[in-house]
Amino acid sequence: MLLRLVLGRRLPVASGELRLRGPVAPITVRRDKWGVPHIDAGSDADAHFAVGFCQGQDRAGQLEVLWRLTRGRLAEWVGPVALVADRASRRIGFRRAAEAQLEVLSPDARVAFEAFARGVTAGAAVGLTQKSHEFAIVGGTPAAWDAADVLGVLKLQSFLLPSNWDVELARLRIVLADGADAMIALDPVGSEGAFAGSPSLSGGGRGEGSSVGLATALDQLTADLAALQAHLPRGGGSNNWAVAGTRTASGKPLLASDPHLAPTCPPPWYLAHVRTPQWEVAGAGLAGAPGFPIGHNGFAAWGVTAGLTDNSDFFVETLGPDGHSVRQPDGTFAPCQVVREVISVKGQPDVIEDVLVTPRGPILTPVIPDVSLALSLSAIWLDPRPVIGFLKTPTARSFDEFRNHFAAWPALPLNVLYADAGGTIGWQLVGEVPTRRGGHGLLPRPADIPDSGWTGTVPFEAMPFAVNPACGYLATANNAPYQWAVDSEQWAENNPSTATRERRPGDPFSPSSDSAHSPPPTAHLGRDFIDEYRVRRIRECLAARDADWAPADLAALQLDVQSIPWREMRDRVLALAPTDPDARDARALLAAWDGRVDSESTAAAVFEVFVAEMCVRVARVKAPTAWPAALGEGGLGVAATNLFADRRVSHLIGLLRAQSSGWFASWPREMESALAVAVRTLRKVAGPGPAYWAWGHLRQLRLEHPLFGKHRWLGPAFNRGPVPCGGDANTVSQAGARPTNPTDFTHNMANLRTVFDLADLARSTFVMCGGQSGNPLSPHHADQLPLWQQGESFTLPWDQADVIRAAVDTLRLLPG
Repeated sequence: MLLRLVLGRRLPVASGELRLRGPVAPITVRRDKWGVPHIDAGSDADAHFAVGFCQGQDRAGQLEVLWRLTRGRLAEWVGPVALVADRASRRIGFRRAAEAQLEVLSPDARVAFEAFARGVTAGAAVGLTQKSHEFAIVGGTPAAWDAADVLGVLKLQSFLLPSNWDVELARLRIVLADGADAMIALDPVGSEGAFAGSPSLSGGGRGEGSSVGLATALDQLTADLAALQAHLPRGGGSNNWAVAGTRTASGKPLLASDPHLAPTCPPPWYLAHVRTPQWEVAGAGLAGAPGFPIGHNGFAAWGVTAGLTDNSDFFVETLGPDGHSVRQPDGTFAPCQVVREVISVKGQPDVIEDVLVTPRGPILTPVIPDVSLALSLSAIWLDPRPVIGFLKTPTARSFDEFRNHFAAWPALPLNVLYADAGGTIGWQLVGEVPTRRGGHGLLPRPADIPDSGWTGTVPFEAMPFAVNPACGYLATANNAPYQWAVDSEQWAENNPSTATRERRPGDPFSPSSDSAHSPPPTAHLGRDFIDEYRVRRIRECLAARDADWAPADLAALQLDVQSIPWREMRDRVLALAPTDPDARDARALLAAWDGRVDSESTAAAVFEVFVAEMCVRVARVKAPTAWPAALGEGGLGVAATNLFADRRVSHLIGLLRAQSSGWFASWPREMESALAVAVRTLRKVAGPGPAYWAWGHLRQLRLEHPLFGKHRWLGPAFNRGPVPCGGDANTVSQAGARPTNPTDFTHNMANLRTVFDLADLARSTFVMCGGQSGNPLSPHHADQLPLWQQGESFTLPWDQADVIRAAVDTLRLLPG
């Protein structure tokens, strides 16, 4: 109320006419009761302009933060508190890379990015009755976007959404602090021998044996990346699945997609419906970018999860005596490109930052006196490569046409699922992946050894895909691609010749021309995938019922909170005969538990805190110094969780089953102690008994504003929640809990839920965790949140007559 009295509502112009620069022809924007724009445009350029315009109107503050993060100009707006984030952005070079990429875009792609950028600028500048609240509080005016800014946002998303650079840094910290044996003991990937033969990281030159110097540089990099991430929290996960018409009530396919990202307000997603003479699409795009990663075009529907292939590597560089060159494999020193960055800071003098760019990529660690080692970053998304992908999916009328648009997709890796009205369902792993001279991309590799660096990229024709599997469904949830989107056993049964044959040297995929699937990929696509529990649960539910699936059934599965990890450790835990009374209480609650991590379950709270306690103990026993890094905390800093942490539960279950020596004096005693600690923790943080321990009320959901989320006074005005929230990191309805603080607000959840009905795509349903608007005084700021909490959703009108009937406001954008 005080915000409204002092600053006013500052709502967008939603009706009437606006004459402005940008459109080529008149554009009509009709908004429905949820504030979703339904756009009629006469050309592709005007369609992208209109989407950008509407985002600029509804998300001006969120988009300004994105613009400034990609350019490294946040401190210019908010002051020295953002200087460290700007420095990290300038070193990575999102803007430099975007400007270079512009030169290789196709004419159509460039038009799309330029038009969208013009639309964002116009929407934030003239599409509002007054500047958004963020500008009223901080000052300044909305930035003028260009096409490189839009590409920069795509690069920022590619950096912050999972690949594996964060895990490389976590591993490096553990190796430097506790040794390679600790790393191998704690990493399920490492236990497969992937680290065998990894070169020493001790280095040479100035600061002989300077692993300590490298650790110091890593500390500074940690702080820089943590500052960058603080303004745009990562997250990452997601579920999607498709059910063939042979298993549905309508005889047509169904497709569900619920992406999991950090809980922000406004959400990272933006709903829209666009119609042009050539194509039409309805769905969700990411704020700050054109295209619809989740949507339908009237014939086909698609959805995404993070693919987690390894598209980036850190390299350990040895600096030359001049401090501006790096040692090559032949022993010579190659000069670095030196880029002088001038960072403006509100209220303070400019800061000069010299960025070194090696033949592999920019150096991200600071140059430290008497330390010759530094870390550089190579990333597919930093290279100047063409991009098409979701810009063209609205025109697709077959799975082959659809997936081939991703031959040019040098951005965040994705599992894209597809279904169409003709009955086809398909899966394609997208995102360009480098081929390496040596190593597995699991640890930063010295740049000056002969088998370091990249040799090219995996051909798109060799990337995994599947079409119309015999089982009648496809599902992904950030699992390894060699498990496919259906069970690997099912794949082998369908493709016995390709699944068992010896691969040709130099061609590890060797797809057969008559196969409905590509052959199993090899490890060079990556190793850092998430525990399989979510995808296993989805598949077991889909396999348990071979007919009559309806859209409501898919929506219900998105809310599933059954815990497979509890199923796998239950016997071990209940075999305990505790003598500690608190441990006995914990065991009694767990013995009666149905395994559902429900919001109202007290046993779920005991389970979650017990698992977290055991994960901490396991990490500490092998990595007494760097154990927080193994749990996504402490040394890594950036994102209080990382994909290394996301495999802790499967690792723990393997240990509980084996109960091998070399860990604890007694596994049963350690487990009993952890159960007792769980009960005492719950008494301390929640209340004296189980009546106070309901999981979803203890570990809640809060949606945080990217700029004011942590502010004492502004946070409550711009945030939403907290609200109760069930589930955990391994349930289909994901709500991640950190091992080091399992009762803190969840850091990863479904920001969007969608279900597409190929029998009638107009009946497809959507709901976001929040609303369309970033304006806390808009009726659409969080109007979808109650639906999201209740597991409900709404439809977007598709037919023109239905759009007109549903319109609450109509705005005409006229060329000016």
